[in-house]
Amino acid sequence: MAIRGRKLARALTLSGVITAAPLMAACSSGPSYEDWATTDGAAGRINMDDVQEAFKSSKSATDFEKRVNEIYEGDGLIFIRASREGEQLVLEGWEDLNGNNTIDDGDDDLLFSIIKDANGEYDMRGHHANGYYRSHFGAGDFLFTYMLLSAMSGPYFYRTPVHRGPVIHQQRSSYRQSSGYSGQVSRNSQYTRKQQSFSGSRYQQSRGNVSSTRRTYQQTQRTSGAFRSSNSISRASSRSSFSSSRSGSSFGGGGGSHVVLGRRRGHR
Repeated sequence: MAIRGRKLARALTLSGVITAAPLMAACSSGPSYEDWATTDGAAGRINMDDVQEAFKSSKSATDFEKRVNEIYEGDGLIFIRASREGEQLVLEGWEDLNGNNTIDDGDDDLLFSIIKDANGEYDMRGHHANGYYRSHFGAGDFLFTYMLLSAMSGPYFYRTPVHRGPVIHQQRSSYRQSSGYSGQVSRNSQYTRKQQSFSGSRYQQSRGNVSSTRRTYQQTQRTSGAFRSSNSISRASSRSSFSSSRSGSSFGGGGGSHVVLGRRRGHR
């Protein structure tokens, strides 16, 4: 009887291991592509109101770069460049999709631009998935004045230097481990709800209005499986039924909602 009991125990243990194996594999493989693709970071969306506030309050280009990367929830870094076009000054914010620490028009994605006209007033525009956004605000020195004081030669009087990339990445990594990032994510959630209310279908439809470079990036993420290690898959505020329809747990705070996603095997 003792021998038979030991054999039965081993069989039950082995059965448990076999049953648990797919679950462990699912846990280790990361989120599905569909989970990642519905995040703001995958589409290149950013809290444009906070970007505008950062533009008004930053005292240097590096301050602005740092703050914009704190606001953004996507995986790529945000770099900026500023130029003079006739009587206008133009500042652009790009996501570095190819990860080479510089802006390449043919590979990266333009998220927003801020234009100072001849009268000293400003237009702020969202591009592609942020194309629903347009804001006009009055005259002021703001960031352009500080940039012009350290102007470079060439077509751009400022652009994020290549050597700044690793610095910004380290700053952002540290920030995302802090309570400050939780607060920012909550602000982003509130911003999303406001845009859904004010902009309605225009806001919803703009998610699909991504650039060709963004589509290439998304397909590369899907093919390579790199999306599984994405840091952008931390919030589901724009999908109210998300946490209840997925395996996972959620926790709220500051008007926002974080979701801890159940890990699923593979991708479609």
